[in-house]
Amino acid sequence: MSHSIAHGGSRPVVISDRQGFDRRWFAPNLQAVYVPTHVDQVADCVTAALRAWGRDVRVTSGRHCYENFVYNSTTRAVIDMSALNQVGFDPARNAFFADAGCENWSVYRTLLNGYNKTLPAGSCYSVGAGGHITGGGYGLLSRLHGLTVDHLHAVDIVTWDAGAGQAQLRHVSADSPTSDERDLFWALCGAGCGNFGVIVRYYFADLPDAPDHATISTLAWNWSDLDQSSFADLLAAYAELVAEMPETDFGLLKLNHVSNRQIGLILQMASAPGVGLREHQARAEMSANRSRALLERVVPTVPLEKPLGGHPGYMTTMPASDAAQHVTYLEALQTLNGSGPNQFGKYKSAYMKKPFPADQVAAIYRWLNTTPPGLPAADMSQSLLQVDSYGGAVNRRSPESTAVPQRSSLLKLQYQTYWINASRPGESHLQPYLDQAAAHLQWLNGFYRDVYAEYGGTPDPARDRTGTVDGAYYNYPDIDLGSHERGDVDQALWLYFLDNFRQNPRNLVKVKQRWDPENFFHHAQSIPVR
Repeated sequence: MSHSIAHGGSRPVVISDRQGFDRRWFAPNLQAVYVPTHVDQVADCVTAALRAWGRDVRVTSGRHCYENFVYNSTTRAVIDMSALNQVGFDPARNAFFADAGCENWSVYRTLLNGYNKTLPAGSCYSVGAGGHITGGGYGLLSRLHGLTVDHLHAVDIVTWDAGAGQAQLRHVSADSPTSDERDLFWALCGAGCGNFGVIVRYYFADLPDAPDHATISTLAWNWSDLDQSSFADLLAAYAELVAEMPETDFGLLKLNHVSNRQIGLILQMASAPGVGLREHQARAEMSANRSRALLERVVPTVPLEKPLGGHPGYMTTMPASDAAQHVTYLEALQTLNGSGPNQFGKYKSAYMKKPFPADQVAAIYRWLNTTPPGLPAADMSQSLLQVDSYGGAVNRRSPESTAVPQRSSLLKLQYQTYWINASRPGESHLQPYLDQAAAHLQWLNGFYRDVYAEYGGTPDPARDRTGTVDGAYYNYPDIDLGSHERGDVDQALWLYFLDNFRQNPRNLVKVKQRWDPENFFHHAQSIPVR
């Protein structure tokens, strides 16, 4: 069978088209795949797909969505953007650009090697730019340079013209001539994930220079050396460390399940602009030593026994030594760029404006020491709560400046559990795989509900009199927060977008009503038309 396709046409489906990066997600009824290979083909592909398959069309770039927004039983056609993967500088637009089909690694490599520029984006190398950037995007340089969308200047997007019955490519920015287009650009800065059209290309009028140098330091603690009191002291010390660390530094505290035997911390210290190697090394050593001294006052550190999992910052190899490792920025990207293996996973998130209250610490400690009934302890060794440093340049923007409203947080949390089994693609709903998944999901859901019990089971700032929590992250979607199918999607979208969802004069529901009134671009947690 020939795989050549006509302009705007589809190609035959192969088995890998049905499978998400997360092996939980599979599209058994997929009938057609549209793969534009040039910017000018996207509108034709969208037109052909929507005319043929209506509302059963989904869009993908890197396939990393944490929920089954693309790969589910209702999906009959996919627009796969992965062949649109150019990065460069557009003289006509006087801006850098990255296509929606790019993966993080190609964006970083091309910007660094071609232009000595970078983005404060994520570290998982194979995550697609299409969803990652428009969902907000953050990474190990965000305390220094803000969110990825804070650098976004314009977007090429294909929208659906309901009156004409066809798709149209348009260029939108904060400087667009109409308020409708300016509002659409604002929405794409944090909430564009499958909501308003098919994003084709991102533009950045200016980008930060890439750091010349970076230093990576890892610390570890044995679970056998921790009780609830010292665990609480460690979390308090980490929050203190984040509050005072330089903006060039980023920390990823990996609170692994007790079956892992250790918890760990990765610190990346990037060189500030204009800082040479010797000065950077001196600053980085001072920062690493200060961090170690602060945390060792609580519990003595020990050598790391094995690489640290979890996203972002997945490590596939051990550090060369326990001492701080001084490397080039490219080497730092390579060291912390792991997406991890294809397996099964579930995720939840939270923003925190303040250090952990005592009741949350107790719940975290309890659940990290709990193994679900029916699961061997080893099955939990990849489960963790990751606590990322946050703030810095992120918090210098207002909550209304982009669709991402969380602009005063100290910490950003990602609850994660992973498992693996011998099921073939599309068979994870069968036994015994179903019971294994259910045990992991019940554990993570119970963990999350317990930590935020005081606020009704989620990090809801509207129910938090202490000003500690600030909602959840749209790029870490969690179907348990609410969905269209259950009729409670507003609960989830409030946690993601707060007043930017419905309440503010410029809000996401209004943008949806203007640009996709027939709701062609939708998923379980998409912005509603009403």
